[in-house]
Amino acid sequence: MMKPSRLYLALVMLASLLGLAAASAQTSPRPPWAAPPVTAQNGQALPTREQTHVYLLRGLFGVFSEGMDSLAKELISKGYTCEIYGWDEAEKVVAHITGRAAAGHTGPVVLIGHSLGANAVIQVATDVNQQSIPISLGVTFDATEPPPVPENVAIFINFWAKDGFGRPVSAVPGFTGQLENYDLSGIPGIDHTSIDARDQFHQFIIASLESMTAK
Repeated sequence: MMKPSRLYLALVMLASLLGLAAASAQTSPRPPWAAPPVTAQNGQALPTREQTHVYLLRGLFGVFSEGMDSLAKELISKGYTCEIYGWDEAEKVVAHITGRAAAGHTGPVVLIGHSLGANAVIQVATDVNQQSIPISLGVTFDATEPPPVPENVAIFINFWAKDGFGRPVSAVPGFTGQLENYDLSGIPGIDHTSIDARDQFHQFIIASLESMTAK
């Protein structure tokens, strides 16, 4: 695994300071290894994995978010429609989501990101909210200076650690979805550049997706 340079870490911090500061948020009382949230909606036919569109966004430079790449490969192998982008391609992700919705896509939209890509996840959700497009699941790893989660997100999970970069995530006033912040501070081996690569957390995401999709 490529080791981050001091310049990289300094640039992450500088870039995060240009974002919107998050309001205070409560850490989830559930441990990060708890059963994932049930995302299925009772009484409705489950969409297929192919109908479930998952967008992953890497962090700064796109070379340190190795966990995003491995998670994307696993999701594709399981049949999910999955694409991966850089954090600075958020507008492209918004265009894909809105364009596909206009073309008739009604399946779940899932956003996953690391570092600056985590911040971008919330911005994407906010932008597509203007088109009344729902986000079934949002997952972030060590969001640095995240804006508040918008009301169109049903479930939002933030894995973070007090390593100088990660922050808890808050939601806009009136948010009625489920928001959980998992504080991983103090867990050996967890830092800003490795937090997105833990298979334990990938399986948490996959289990959440499998609860809302059919093969």
